[in-house]
Amino acid sequence: MSPELQTKAPARLMLRVLRFGLLLCTLSTAHPWGAVSSQAFMGDTEGVLGLDGSIRTLFFLLDQDGTYPFSRKNEVDALSQTILRLTALGRPTDSLAYEVHWVQVVTAGSQRISGGQDFSVFTRNVPRYRVFDAGWDVLEKENAFSSVFWDRFNVKWAPEWGDITLGRQAITFGKAYFWNPLDVFFPFDAGQFDREYKPGVDALRVDIPLGLFSGINLVGSAGPRLGIGEGASGDNAPEDASWYGSALLGRVFSNVKEWDVAFQGGKIFGGWQVGAGAVGDMGPVQMRGEMAGFWAVQSEDLPFPLEGKLMEDQFTAVLGAGRRFENSFSLDFEYLFNGGGDPDHLNEALVRTQFGSSLQMGRHFLGWLARYEFKPIVTGQCAVIHSLSDGSAQVQPILFISLSDEMDLLVGSTLTFGEAPGNAESSFPKIQSEFGTFPNSIFFEWKFYF
Repeated sequence: MSPELQTKAPARLMLRVLRFGLLLCTLSTAHPWGAVSSQAFMGDTEGVLGLDGSIRTLFFLLDQDGTYPFSRKNEVDALSQTILRLTALGRPTDSLAYEVHWVQVVTAGSQRISGGQDFSVFTRNVPRYRVFDAGWDVLEKENAFSSVFWDRFNVKWAPEWGDITLGRQAITFGKAYFWNPLDVFFPFDAGQFDREYKPGVDALRVDIPLGLFSGINLVGSAGPRLGIGEGASGDNAPEDASWYGSALLGRVFSNVKEWDVAFQGGKIFGGWQVGAGAVGDMGPVQMRGEMAGFWAVQSEDLPFPLEGKLMEDQFTAVLGAGRRFENSFSLDFEYLFNGGGDPDHLNEALVRTQFGSSLQMGRHFLGWLARYEFKPIVTGQCAVIHSLSDGSAQVQPILFISLSDEMDLLVGSTLTFGEAPGNAESSFPKIQSEFGTFPNSIFFEWKFYF
């Protein structure tokens, strides 16, 4: 490779990282996976076959350059996304159930969207823990793209001693709200306000209850090894599944003196993890915490001129408290120690964060969540995430409005505070703060369930 190409390659890479981060910042905070209603519009979900569905449309106005939202001197961009989800659920026998989700997503923006092919810079749009490619791109334009995919397809068998679930399924482990070190399968982003739904992973899960509040979870999930750069990733195909990209995890949970506790450990993507979590009440205050240690194996180097490994050993811990008052006001607080963060090398930290090998770019964080029910159909919420490492912050006020039993409306904004990326001596953008890297936005989300 010529010196000129060596100089430009990391610049292009970082710019695409930034666009990738922008997309995650907007789309992940309003996840493109719809909700599942308990009532079927056709059939019976507790019978042989029940069909259900939802449509949701999200619209974002983005201010990519300004410190404050929608300054007149800055450009404003628009991004919209519409998601159609059809679900089929059934319980043919008392011990057998199934679940299938079909999704179509259409995304359009006022500028070039960093989706589709641009994802190929990192993972070729290949998710972790999926061994089957069950999606298709139906539209790929500079400002718009659309795809269809099977997001869940699994069968559950319930013998007398437990449950066995095989296929693409959602798996959630964790005790905290903003950060969940124990939730290794598509964890929610700290700034994600719509948490109704998680995408599925291809797994075999066995749940064995040992009592009313205790039991054992065993999960085996296959996936490809993912890396950075061309040729560094496999496909979501059975022949590309590897031990590096797969998980084999065990979890034990119980209730001890009115506290729910859990311990888990095993192989996850890129290494080994051991962790624990607990949640319980201390008087009127609910306390919760999680911690996990991770040991990476065979990690690749970050692309030049970045230094360090993509996956590194780390310790992560979250401690939180919450209180709900009689007038419906609730307040939650969490502190995160993020051992995978690197506040002195934010460019490297940004790549690790977007790749999923670190929860945040910095080392120390505080999170607050205040929520109040103004009316039975109107609830307000404000989430604040503050980086103690570089002083940047994200503020996210949202209003949830129930228009009817089948229709909801969300109106909110994401305000970011911190230094925006600057230009280094070369064309390589220099990240100067975590939340100042991302744009301010105002968003609307309309949901309809049928």
